[in-house]
Amino acid sequence: MSNLDWHAVSAENTRSLRNVFGTFMTGVTVVTAWDADGIPRGFTANSFTSVSLSPALVLVCIAKTAGSLPVFSEAPRFAINILGDWQRETSNAFAGRSANKFEGVELLASEPAAPCLADSLSVLCCARHSLVEAGDHVILIGEVLRYRSSVGSPLGYFRGSYVDFAEGARAIQVERGSALKVGCLIAHDSGLVMVREPGCEHWSIPEVFWRAGVSQKAVIEEVFRRVGMDGDVSFIYSMFAEEGDDFARLVFRGDARDGVAAPLSRSLEVRVFHAHEQPWRLVKGEYTVSMIHRFFTEREADAFGIYCDTADGGRIAGIAGQPVHWLDWKHQAQ
Repeated sequence: MSNLDWHAVSAENTRSLRNVFGTFMTGVTVVTAWDADGIPRGFTANSFTSVSLSPALVLVCIAKTAGSLPVFSEAPRFAINILGDWQRETSNAFAGRSANKFEGVELLASEPAAPCLADSLSVLCCARHSLVEAGDHVILIGEVLRYRSSVGSPLGYFRGSYVDFAEGARAIQVERGSALKVGCLIAHDSGLVMVREPGCEHWSIPEVFWRAGVSQKAVIEEVFRRVGMDGDVSFIYSMFAEEGDDFARLVFRGDARDGVAAPLSRSLEVRVFHAHEQPWRLVKGEYTVSMIHRFFTEREADAFGIYCDTADGGRIAGIAGQPVHWLDWKHQAQ
């Protein structure tokens, strides 16, 4: 390691010290509360940490120049919304001074004590414990009353930029030669749910990388949650690797329980395509094109099969009969 010069802290050069603070990688939160008139207020903060387990205490720092400081100094309850990596736009919106930060934001109806963001990775509902003045900031300490959490990767922040942990996990898995992307052919109203990333020419099925330590159930839930849907998975539909990809795909066959709600990312385009629109012409990759075309053909015939990529061109194994719930099958087998 090379020798680095020490720098004295200077009131004229706070940017340099702030850059050093930025070398400590953090998560990102949005802190929210109701003001005295019942209007939701919130701000983005990465100066958040747990303090104690017994009692359950957390803290967040608020600049004394923040317009919402009086609100959070007086509010008896507040929420800390820990953001997922699909919430960059949310982080940016709440980091500004706009009066319309909550425009288009869905709140949890189940928590009236504080305005909790419905699509956050985790939410901590807190009671104000104490306020501590510290330099140009105020430390707001809260006692956690209840919390909720869901599957997904956190939104990270490092050196003034966001960090994509999912891509980091992918890179680690690629190095180990075991990267796997899980997707789902979600049938809805005789069509197929597909997504398109901002700035992308091609459509695709909803899919996520399967990260180490995440269960199969959780990763499938994450796929459905990405498009704002609930649903049921029937069986593995296909397993393959497109030429040029450094990962394999494991695709499940599923059905939506209801309509398309708000996707995890506001910038993600979600649509239901039907056979007459030939959606297989809108995707990229030889195997992906074939898979989606096969899905509509088999759906029309109500006879599905499982495809597995092999060295000699792949195999399709037919499935007889409709899928039944495991407990129903077990009861019949007995």
